[in-house]
Amino acid sequence: MKATALCAMALLAAGCARQPGQIAASPVATDRYLQMSCAELLAKRDSTKITQARLEDAQHNAAEHDKAAMSVIHVPVASMAGQDREDEVARGRGELVAIDATIKSKGCE
Repeated sequence: MKATALCAMALLAAGCARQPGQIAASPVATDRYLQMSCAELLAKRDSTKITQARLEDAQHNAAEHDKAAMSVIHVPVASMAGQDREDEVARGRGELVAIDATIKSKGCE
């Protein structure tokens, strides 16, 4: 019985939202940014950073809610409610890497 309970807890913990700092960037091709001017690239980077900051705040909140819920009721409530934004955070980080690489390759800064 204890082994079953431990396995169930391990499976639930695996479903917890991770902190933004633990999420790696997803690969994003630079192709979509190559046709942009330097001004457009810099503006895109700024707007993407703002969006990314909001996503990371939401992800941090989801991770904290899951952590609290796991300590009390052993269920990752935020993740189960669809508040985990891990994929979006990873994609946003990838976009920032691609935008920065394009900015550097074009000598925009």
